[in-house]
Amino acid sequence: MGLESVILVRHAQSEHHINGLTGGWTDTPITELGHRQAELVAKRLRAELAGVEVRLVTSDFRRAHDTARHIASEFNIEATLDPRLREFGNGVAAWMNAAEARTRFPEPSGPWHPDYRHWPEGETWRDVHTRAGQFLESLSFDGALPIVVSHGGTIDALIACWLRLSAEAFAGVGFAAHVTSITVLQQDEHGSRRVERVNDTAHLNGTEGHISLSQALRD
Repeated sequence: MGLESVILVRHAQSEHHINGLTGGWTDTPITELGHRQAELVAKRLRAELAGVEVRLVTSDFRRAHDTARHIASEFNIEATLDPRLREFGNGVAAWMNAAEARTRFPEPSGPWHPDYRHWPEGETWRDVHTRAGQFLESLSFDGALPIVVSHGGTIDALIACWLRLSAEAFAGVGFAAHVTSITVLQQDEHGSRRVERVNDTAHLNGTEGHISLSQALRD
C-alpha cells in the first residue's frame, strides 16, 4: 500500500447509552440498534477493503467485542481482545447513574491536568495516554491491516499518541468519535504521520461521494 495504516472503529450504541448510566468501565452490551449499526459498519469495511488482508483487535469490554463480532463475521476472521483498548477507567462511577455521577463528581473549571483523577479509583489522562501509546508501539505493520475496535475516549488517546502529542497536550484536546465511526491513521515511509479521516459515519447516514477506504489507503 505504501503507507502504514490503522483503522479505528468506535463501538456501536450500548445499553448504558439508553439507560442513563455512565460509560467508562460500565460493561454493557450493545442494543438492538447497536447491532444494526455494527452490521452497517462491518459491511462497509468489507466492501471497501475487498482484497485487503485485515486483522481485528478489540477492547475486551462487551460493547466493543459485540461490535467487533460483526466485523469478524464479514471477514471470516477472529478478533483478538486487548484490555489496553478499554475506555477511560471511571472507578467508583462505573455502573452509576450518569446524572448522579455528574453531581457527585463535578468537572473542574479550567484546563485539565494530565494527572487529574476525576473519579475516585479511576484513571488519569496520563494513564490512558500511556496504555494507548503502548498499544500502538506493539502494533506490527508487516502483513495484515489492523482494524481496532475501541471507545470514544480511548480513540482520543490513540489519535493523540499517533500524532506524538504528549500527555499534557492530550489533556486539552479531543477528537469526535460517534458510534461505529471510522478513523484512519497513516504513516508514510519517512515516518510522517497523519489522520486521514476522523469520525466518518457515512455508513449510518447514507452519505454518498465519500473517499473509499481502499482509495485512502493508496493515497
